[in-house]
Amino acid sequence: MTQILSSRRQFLAASAALPFALRSFAQAPTEPRWVFLGTGVQGIYRAPWNAATGELGAIELAIATDRPTFMAMHPKLPLLYAANEAAKGDGAFSSFHVDTTQGTLKLLQQVSSRGGAPCYVSIDSTGRSAFVADYMGGSMAAFALGPAGEITDAGGLDCQHNPACGVLGPVKDRQEAPHLHCATISPGNDFLLVCDLGDDAIEVFPIAPGKKDLVGAPVRVQARVGSGPRHVVFHPNKRWVYCVHELDCTIDLYDWHAHGHKATLTLREGSTISTLTAGSAMAGNTGCEVLVSEDGRFIYTCTRGEDTISVYRVDATTGLLTEQQRFSCGGKIPRIIAFDPSRKWLVSCNQGGDGSVTVFAHEPKTGHLSETPKTFAAPNPMFAQWV
Repeated sequence: MTQILSSRRQFLAASAALPFALRSFAQAPTEPRWVFLGTGVQGIYRAPWNAATGELGAIELAIATDRPTFMAMHPKLPLLYAANEAAKGDGAFSSFHVDTTQGTLKLLQQVSSRGGAPCYVSIDSTGRSAFVADYMGGSMAAFALGPAGEITDAGGLDCQHNPACGVLGPVKDRQEAPHLHCATISPGNDFLLVCDLGDDAIEVFPIAPGKKDLVGAPVRVQARVGSGPRHVVFHPNKRWVYCVHELDCTIDLYDWHAHGHKATLTLREGSTISTLTAGSAMAGNTGCEVLVSEDGRFIYTCTRGEDTISVYRVDATTGLLTEQQRFSCGGKIPRIIAFDPSRKWLVSCNQGGDGSVTVFAHEPKTGHLSETPKTFAAPNPMFAQWV
């Protein structure tokens, strides 16, 4: 893939106004003005965001870029990073300068993601490294980030040609090869959890932001055979990890222990719950996203096919889940659910049909979501990022 503005000199020239942007970024109101939508089409879209009403204004193209299906903000700078899921060949990893006042984006860099169909990007809390999971490439790429957020060196793991990645799962049409689906950084900023749907595994990498070797050798944690782990989320107590499985529509609880450069992730026996409506057939349904409330008392998930959102109460002692609420996502094929920064609203990006973003009122104290959303038409939305 052709690299755009890939050298540090080009990056700094393109971001010459960054010091002024940093000042405005630091002084920006805490309440976001805009929401950017990652999509499966040729561009990142934007809409004004009203945190008081949960409404999106006119949705329009912010910048043309190839299938930006997942995004992440730099923790300190007005920079947005995107995974570009190209239709053929390697995908891309892109960075954009964000004008938070005008809601505009300017491309700064675009480099190869080192694999096909990148579907997840995360930035560590220091802003010195970035991680990209490539679904079709079966690879994880680790990128060093410079002081101004510029993308520099890259390394990572290629599961397509690495026998240590394990045995492929039994679901022949979905587990014919390794498929990496997330790259989630631990609360201590010292480990990276990478779900491999194809191998039914979670790879746990030690990471060292700012060091020459960004990632160390992973420990492979076997998931249930045929489950297809997709995304993980850490509980605020930093001891529990919840994994949503795509292929069998389930959530599992893992116990997490990290000390120094070693970590263990252990499946809790008897913790598996289905995300499907009771009596639903497995065919045509896939688990998708998992979220945890700020206080750790609730877990939220979405399931494609039956197109539902579910809320679970977390037992404070055991971490086990009990279903509390279930209802329609208000659209077709919910790709991502996400809370706005106020946590008063939960947004579902529904990529199916004509495409829609549905917004549900959220009561943080009870975990309850309104079951009648506000609905906004959008082109193939797959991700939401507030700025």
